[in-house]
Amino acid sequence: MEGRLQGDPRPSERPPVRLTFIAAAVLVAALIASALLAGNEVRGHVADAVTRGSKLTSPERRHAAGDRLGLDPAPFDAFRVGLLPREPYAVDVPPGAKGPFITRGAVVRAYAAFYFLPAVQVEQADHVFHYRFR
Repeated sequence: MEGRLQGDPRPSERPPVRLTFIAAAVLVAALIASALLAGNEVRGHVADAVTRGSKLTSPERRHAAGDRLGLDPAPFDAFRVGLLPREPYAVDVPPGAKGPFITRGAVVRAYAAFYFLPAVQVEQADHVFHYRFR
């Protein structure tokens, strides 16, 4: 090794590369494990806080996004009753008024994809959700 006298009994000042690599790997693994454990703990607290701390009932929470968008919840609830998980369904909705970015019909399609989960929205299917604007 450069800079050391041959036969010097003192250990080299740097640890071997393998030891540094192993220490870095252990540190990264500990950080990832810590993040996963903390995330799992926080997720439980958030779920409890939403159900306990919310002033909304369960149906009101379920319809909150649709209410904010001005959508009638009755057709969504009626159609959801007949859907099974992973069942394909299609959405029949007129384009509606054009908003700043998308049409009202596109908003209904996007909301239906969220509201009818875990069913799957497709272009054509045996089950068709019909929605008409008020």
